[in-house]
Amino acid sequence: MDLDNEGRTVVIVAYDPEIAKYANRVILVKDGIIQYN
Repeated sequence: MDLDNEGRTVVIVAYDPEIAKYANRVILVKDGIIQYN
């Protein structure tokens, strides 16, 4: 199943940077402030 092609959004909150390699987009938040988008 390809959720991206179906127009769906999945949000994953993880503390392991290795998880980011599976994402199309990564937003880094530190102390409630977006550090990287």
